[in-house]
Amino acid sequence: MDLNSEQKGRRAQEILDDPVFVEMIGRTREGYVVQWTLSEPGAIDEREALSAANRGLDEMLRGLRTLIADWTMEKSRKKTKKGRK
Repeated sequence: MDLNSEQKGRRAQEILDDPVFVEMIGRTREGYVVQWTLSEPGAIDEREALSAANRGLDEMLRGLRTLIADWTMEKSRKKTKKGRK
């Protein structure tokens, strides 16, 4: 699927605005925190894996926000170019 930056940005915004997606991100993050809290203090590998999974969620969200920012910047540049003509 080859999407342009507008299509990607719009889709990323739809995803971030989707209440089911937002709820699942929250539940998943909460689950990681609960598992980390219930793990033994010496369970370093388990705790590191949970922390890495949580960071993975952050990276995914950051990636979606980046697609939106790229689209917004492109719109702004196009608008500026039109104004100069």
